[in-house]
Amino acid sequence: YTDGHTNTKCLSAYLHLFGSIKVPSPTRQDAHTRSASFAHGGSGGGTVAHRTMSSRQRSGGTMCAGMEGGIDLDAATRQEVVVLNDRLAVYIDKVQSLEQQNKQLEMEIKGLQNRFVKPSGLCLLYEQQLRELMKIADKMRVQRDLVLAAKEAMVDQLEMIKAKYEEALEKRNAAELEIEAFRPDVDAATSARIALEKQLEQLEVELKSLQRVQKQEIEELMAQVYSGHSSSQSSFAIPDLSAALKQIQSQYNEIAAKNLAEMDSWYKSKFEDITNKTTKHVDKALSVREEITNARKDFQNKERDLDALKTKNDALEAEINEAKERYKKELKNLQARIEALKLELKTTKEKIAHHLCEYQDLLNIKMALEIEITTYRKLIEEAINGKDQRYVLYTFLLRACDISPNSLSLLARELNEETSQDRILETRCR
Repeated sequence: YTDGHTNTKCLSAYLHLFGSIKVPSPTRQDAHTRSASFAHGGSGGGTVAHRTMSSRQRSGGTMCAGMEGGIDLDAATRQEVVVLNDRLAVYIDKVQSLEQQNKQLEMEIKGLQNRFVKPSGLCLLYEQQLRELMKIADKMRVQRDLVLAAKEAMVDQLEMIKAKYEEALEKRNAAELEIEAFRPDVDAATSARIALEKQLEQLEVELKSLQRVQKQEIEELMAQVYSGHSSSQSSFAIPDLSAALKQIQSQYNEIAAKNLAEMDSWYKSKFEDITNKTTKHVDKALSVREEITNARKDFQNKERDLDALKTKNDALEAEINEAKERYKKELKNLQARIEALKLELKTTKEKIAHHLCEYQDLLNIKMALEIEITTYRKLIEEAINGKDQRYVLYTFLLRACDISPNSLSLLARELNEETSQDRILETRCR
């Protein structure tokens, strides 16, 4: 019954079912009378439907019309058969509609299954891209750690350079303090030197004046000696004092030369000591200044290197942050896509479960229909085994072919007329 969609197929199935039943064909008057009585006692008159039927359907209608005679059932059995026929027709329509729905649901399930094959590959592609991005993030993290380690090393080196610079500054300050401490001594030595130079000049002036006075005195003495010698020759002999004066002059010259030499040596020694001390301090200050200059240059170079490393580190951190933000956005999009796919998959599973429940209900209805059909078949067989076999087959075929009693009576009348015409033609041909 599930494959039939037309009245012709239903009629052929029932004819095949009851093909072994032999029913005597009634006369034209009996068929007309019983058709009218059935139309009056059946389900009420209906609108006459004019249909164009094939020869097979007409023959089936003739058989249906011919089986009216001899049917004599009580009202209860007849009503039960009518109700069963109605229920069978409703169940057949319901089974056909449910099978169509089942086919549609199977097509939808196949479409959904084919639809959800691709997202699995897309999800795998997203997972592969996510793994690659995680690898890149790990590499960037390792590079960041290396840069941070290099930065820490440079900071330590910078701290060492700062310590050296501070030590050099302390040495410079100590040298400046020593210079400041030695400056009074230098000033004192300079003032002593100036005083000694002035004293030396004074002594030289005094020496020159003494030499000049001595020379004048010697000249005066020589003049007196010469004048006295000339006068003593006449009176008595005067002793010679020139040798004694020369000796005194030589001693005086030696003492003056000795004093000058001692003063000169003392002045030179003092000046050399002061010069040596000053030279040492100057050399020390120059060396400290050179160290400070070198330390300052190293400090500036290290600051430039540190600035370059800071710039590079900032750029790397910016790239890492940008990559993180980009990966977060992509991860959010992927998660949103996955959630949407999960939700859609859940909805699809719910639909499939609902369709399966409906399919199970259809199967249950089908089983119930099969059971009812079996019961109905048993009732028909029991009716066939009884006296009312022609009426049961007649009613069954009416419900299966969806033909009203009024239209069936008209159809039987037309078929009887056609039969009579065929008989007339046969007699003429003979």
